[in-house]
Amino acid sequence: MSNKKVRMIIDIFFNVIVVLLGIIIISTTGSKAYSFGRNIFDEEALTTEKYATEVQVTIHEGITEKQLATLLHDKGLVKDELICYLQIKLSDYKNKFVGGTYTLNTAMKPTQMMQVLCNISLDDED
Repeated sequence: MSNKKVRMIIDIFFNVIVVLLGIIIISTTGSKAYSFGRNIFDEEALTTEKYATEVQVTIHEGITEKQLATLLHDKGLVKDELICYLQIKLSDYKNKFVGGTYTLNTAMKPTQMMQVLCNISLDDED
């Protein structure tokens, strides 16, 4: 085989490898991005009503989104602190939280918790 043919075969081989790696990277990144977005917008409660536990939460006036997400995660009301933070950040309730002591439970979705923390009746929003 001539030198040109060997070089052409090697070039084709590397091009195929680069294309396959690109496809794998795009597929993996897209899958993770979809899962992350789904977790943010497709809210789920931590438990069902049957296994729900009530938790007392005290917040102060002017609490930040990050502080609230950390508090809810530490109290065991949400699964993921980052997801909760982004849900708060993207919600209509951000910067509307009223200081006080509230009773939340693990069967509540994040939006329902935010409604309670803003002193909005759950019946008003449904």
